Amino acid sequence: MSIYRTLTDDVRRVLGDWRKMAFVSGPRQVGKTTLAKSLLASQPGRYFNWDLASDRKTFARDQAFFEKDAAGDPASRPLVVFDELHKYARWKNYLKGIFDGFSDRFAFMVTGSGRLDVYRRGGDSLLGRYLPLGLFPLTVAELAGTRATWASFQAGLGALEESQAAGGESFASLLRLGGFPEPFLRGREAFHRAWSAGRTERLIREDIRDATRLRELSLVEMLAHLLPERVGSPLSLNSMREDLGVAFETVRAWVGVLDAFYYSFRIPPWTKRVSRALRKETKLYLWDWAEVDGEEDRQGARFENLVALHLLKAVRTWTQMGEARLDLAYIRDKEKREVDFVVTENNQPRVLVECRMSDSQLSPYLLAFQERLNVAYAVQLVRQPGHARRTTIGGRQQWVVSADRWLGKLV
Repeated sequence: MSIYRTLTDDVRRVLGDWRKMAFVSGPRQVGKTTLAKSLLASQPGRYFNWDLASDRKTFARDQAFFEKDAAGDPASRPLVVFDELHKYARWKNYLKGIFDGFSDRFAFMVTGSGRLDVYRRGGDSLLGRYLPLGLFPLTVAELAGTRATWASFQAGLGALEESQAAGGESFASLLRLGGFPEPFLRGREAFHRAWSAGRTERLIREDIRDATRLRELSLVEMLAHLLPERVGSPLSLNSMREDLGVAFETVRAWVGVLDAFYYSFRIPPWTKRVSRALRKETKLYLWDWAEVDGEEDRQGARFENLVALHLLKAVRTWTQMGEARLDLAYIRDKEKREVDFVVTENNQPRVLVECRMSDSQLSPYLLAFQERLNVAYAVQLVRQPGHARRTTIGGRQQWVVSADRWLGKLV
């Protein structure tokens, strides 16, 4: 089964229309190499992998090797893909030089299994020459072959009852198997468990080891094993410090590294003042939501994690393509009343989203925050299929809608 990755269109736009280098980063095994090779299948070019000894030898002999290896019609600007090039000590200066010297004749795409911004300390000599793009796990909309813009998404918020629930089967498989292509396509939970364990071990003992100076890798592995049970809750670093027996600053740094290498991500609380949000506890989620225990008492956390990743992909995609300045946060007041997610534009709330397994009654907290913040749309997502009910209070809309139907309206 072949799945068309929607990021393909964004990469082509960055390389062609915008004439920039495309920096594509994302989790290990999310499909970056497959994406790159699919692009090369439709145009002349050259794939270069720093991890291959033969490619490194070619590079050592001639750093402009692509002039003859990727030769083609100059008007077509052959594509040169550099995979894992950040492992070369002088990669930034190298890319600056080839972009300045060859971007009129070649297009350049750079991929990496860690976040490429991890390697940009000490200034960014590439400023103005590239645009960062993120490759996410599979989503309901991507599997359905649909893609909303920020404008079309907002326009469709008031007409959900007219949409067809086309993503039910994909949604169920994603919730069970996660969104990484290989375990999803295999379709077996046992394979996912084995694959996931190997991925986490290689992530820590290869990627993180090679890119950082961390020595206590066994403790970082322990930390990774502790995180799934904390998904969906404000993350207490003090509690984790006690569990691991390390200093607060140490555990904070380790969680930051796991975030940077796409094991986990965090969503901040929303406040009108960004500086206040920085001092409050973030909520933690995993890039592979299927790592969250699927037993009955944790199914809600896995469901919330899946929704978090779908929303994160949408807001980052729309933002990185210049459609709007969007962010994802959650809302919690001093009485600990909470709404799971809020999508903001220029730090102004636009959509509130609450996750429930089966409750078709609107959350009173969702209604209260919608009224207090005067947000036009409040959506309560339920895991069960077949729901799409709207109410209107004070000119503001409230929806109880099945997750498969609503998530298919994203990216």
